[in-house]
Amino acid sequence: MISSQNSSVESSRESLALPWTAIASLILTAVISLLWSHHKLMSQDEFFVLQTDSVPSYAQLIHIQRSYPISLDPLVYHTLAHVAISVFGAGAFALRLPSLLGYLLMQICVFYFVRRIANESAAIFAMAFPAMTATLFYSAEGRPYGLLLGFYGLAMVSWQAATRRQSQRTASLILLALAVALTLNTHYFGVLLLLPLCAAELFRTIERRRLDLPVAAAIILGMACIAFALPFEKSAAEFRKNYYNAGDVGYHAITQAYRSLFLDYTHASLSIQHFAAIGLIVFAALLVFGSVRQLRNKDLQLPTAELVFLIVLAALPFFGFLLAFFVTHSIEVRYVLGAILALSILLTIALFPLLRRTNTAILTLSALAIAIIVTGAIRIHAEQAKTRDFMASLTLSPQIKAAILSSPSGLLYLQEMGTFEVASYYEPDPDIRSHMALIYSSNQELLWSRRDTESLTAQHMRHFTGFPIISWEQLTNEPGEHVFVLLHSGWNWTDQALAAARADITPLGPAMGGDAASLRFSSNSQTSK
Repeated sequence: MISSQNSSVESSRESLALPWTAIASLILTAVISLLWSHHKLMSQDEFFVLQTDSVPSYAQLIHIQRSYPISLDPLVYHTLAHVAISVFGAGAFALRLPSLLGYLLMQICVFYFVRRIANESAAIFAMAFPAMTATLFYSAEGRPYGLLLGFYGLAMVSWQAATRRQSQRTASLILLALAVALTLNTHYFGVLLLLPLCAAELFRTIERRRLDLPVAAAIILGMACIAFALPFEKSAAEFRKNYYNAGDVGYHAITQAYRSLFLDYTHASLSIQHFAAIGLIVFAALLVFGSVRQLRNKDLQLPTAELVFLIVLAALPFFGFLLAFFVTHSIEVRYVLGAILALSILLTIALFPLLRRTNTAILTLSALAIAIIVTGAIRIHAEQAKTRDFMASLTLSPQIKAAILSSPSGLLYLQEMGTFEVASYYEPDPDIRSHMALIYSSNQELLWSRRDTESLTAQHMRHFTGFPIISWEQLTNEPGEHVFVLLHSGWNWTDQALAAARADITPLGPAMGGDAASLRFSSNSQTSK
């Protein structure tokens, strides 16, 4: 599949310089991501990272992750976030900075990868396209997934550089080993990177009829570094028995993952989800047809081994499903985000006729830039509305505040972890914020929700967060009135527990997306059963 190219083209393809259009694309991505982040409240999982990584010392951070973790990831993201927090302070910007840098790294790596197989316009299209997809969310989320995308890209482009050269490839081999090691120590599902990498290298070995020992050694060295993740995996395994999304893994997880790459369908209506599914099928058909057509024309400098890498990487949701079905019994669509790299590159290959000629390339790239700006503006506007609504829900009535302050404990109790984490940080009234307490119960959570994720998290938080964290069993044995925020979601078991305890409930009004109420437990309540 490799077509001949003159030496000047080869020289330009190996240049590390980014053209101004590529730099402009990176700036556009960063601006949209930072604006999105500015209007986006930190989520429950981000607070777990913030509370872990804002501890005074790195040694304490390691001790938390090995002994009582609440953010169940290996050490790489926590290390970078800890450094960012020490420089910029404990807040959303520092927490999300590694994600943004990882996302930009992914775009840069895609640019270099595609420029070697096509031209500069195609490379700019491929690097910019992900910013129009739902994956941009993870550049503004203080979790490992944006960083994971960057390491996927670094592994992909360093492997490409190493396999295209016969000499002067020491730097590429070091980067390859480092990228594999970092990926495996950023997220446990990062192990999926080994599938496209090893499949492509195996194909290349068969094709060449000999092993490329330095490349194989770099991959093996990177794989060996998974040993650094094992102690943290062992401590996180405590959550596995009754994890919140553990259980049967259905085939719908595959289509769900592909849809989630392009659209946050979780808040969309059923009709929009059906429309998105049809659009995804059409997109896949055009992608396959266009890619096959361009590869047959042999206008691209694409070795077959690199095509194998792209195909296997694009199929990552299938392999993620198999890993979850047979091993982990748990999966989230964000675990297989790496497929967006391959899909962006394959789409670029399909559209190469438009990107090969100057006039059509300018039109295509301009249309993509407008689409990125429009979709970014829509997402930022939606985030503003979401934040405004939630912040409004945090304003409690004087009656509720008076009930809290006059209660025997002077505390406002919440059982749902997500609302507690967000409200305890963003509540505008400092009196209310300082009186919030978290309630947990392994027995009640297992009885009514068939999991113990939140209760385990609460028990671990008691070691280092400083929050008032009280067991349900202890509270129900205390006399007097207790002011609760009762939320009626799938994460909340208080409605069932209160009914079983036959507690006296006095409504106080709406609060935090639920209802505030004053509760009194009967003296013979047996809620721990």
